[in-house]
Amino acid sequence: MPGRSVTDAADSAAWDRLRAELDRWPAGGATLWWRDDDAGAATSAFDQLLRLAEAHGTPLALAVVPAWLDEAVAAAIDAGPAGLRVLQHGYAHRNHEPPAPDGGRGKPAELGAARPPDAALAELGAGWARLMTLVPARLRPGLVPPWNRIAPAVRDRLPGAGYRVLSTFGPRATGLAAPGLRALNTHVDPIQWRADKRFGGTAWTVDQITRHLGARRTRDVDPSEPTGLLTHHRDFSPTAWACLDELLGRLRAHPAVGFPALDRLLENREG
Repeated sequence: MPGRSVTDAADSAAWDRLRAELDRWPAGGATLWWRDDDAGAATSAFDQLLRLAEAHGTPLALAVVPAWLDEAVAAAIDAGPAGLRVLQHGYAHRNHEPPAPDGGRGKPAELGAARPPDAALAELGAGWARLMTLVPARLRPGLVPPWNRIAPAVRDRLPGAGYRVLSTFGPRATGLAAPGLRALNTHVDPIQWRADKRFGGTAWTVDQITRHLGARRTRDVDPSEPTGLLTHHRDFSPTAWACLDELLGRLRAHPAVGFPALDRLLENREG
C-alpha cells in the first residue's frame, strides 16, 4: 500500500505490544489526549478530521492559526463535536528566525528569539482577539507555538498575557512551563517531517504510544501527564487517516484508556 513503511506483520506485532502495555494499567488509568495542529483553512481534510473525532467520540484540541481562520471554518468549529476545543497556534505560522550559518533554513520559529518579545506578544494579542471574535465558545487560554518552539523570554510573559497552558512536543520536565503556566505536551507524531512529511507507518506510530505509556508507568517521565497524540490533518495521506481511524477505535475499546475532557486538562484538574 502506498506510503506504508512497515509490513502487516510489523503492524500486528506493534498492536500486540500496545495491548500488552495497556493491560498493565488500571481501568481508565492510561490517559491520553489529542491535539491537531495547523487548523484554520477550509479543506476536505479538516472536514474529515471533525468526522473522525465525532465518530469516535474523542475530545479534540484544535490548534488554530488565527490569521488562517475564516468564517466558514469558524462555523464548522462551532457546529463540531461537543468535545472540540480551540487553542491558539501562534498568529500566522510564519518563521522569523534567521538562516542557519550554512545558509539553510535552520530551526524555524514564529515565537523564537530573533525578534523582541514585545513584537511576538503583540501579534499573539491580535490573534487572540480574532479567535475571541470567531470561536469564543470553543476557545481556551492555551498556546501552541508554531513548530513547538518558543523563546523563554516570550514563554515567561504568557501568564501576564492571559494564557494558562503551553503545549509543545516531548515529555514535560515539570507540570509548569513557567510560573502560572501549565505544561501539557504531546508525545506521538505519525509524520516523519525530515522524510518529506511522510507517514511513518502504523507500527512506528503505535510504538510511540507504547513507549510513552511504559515510561509513564515506570516513572521515567511524568506519570501524570497524559500521553499526547499530535496530528496534522493538512499533511495526512489516506494511509495515515486509516491508521488514525483504527488507532482511535482500538484505544476507545480498551478499558484502561481514558480521554479526559479537555476542559478538565486545560483547567489544571487532571487526574
